[in-house]
Amino acid sequence: MMTRLLCAGAIVLAAAGAGRAWAVQEPAKKAYILGGHFLARGGRTATLEGPPAKSRVVVIEFPSFDRAKQFYDSPEYVAARKVRAGAATAQFVLVEGQ
Repeated sequence: MMTRLLCAGAIVLAAAGAGRAWAVQEPAKKAYILGGHFLARGGRTATLEGPPAKSRVVVIEFPSFDRAKQFYDSPEYVAARKVRAGAATAQFVLVEGQ
């Protein structure tokens, strides 16, 4: 069985404002609709090698690579990215593994 993970790290620069709650809730609903399962969502981290991690980490498992991509490109997540713009920098990595 192949595992498809969307891993995101975000460094928060400033509060995202009034739209922040919506920006988090709507994409989370979309992830569940597309079969996504949150494996990690901003919990405790420890850097074991390399420079210390400075970001909030989110890991979502999807049933397929295409579903993960569909989540990232969804209108709900595109709107959330607009709310986050200027308030945080982020990196998203989609990984297909076994």
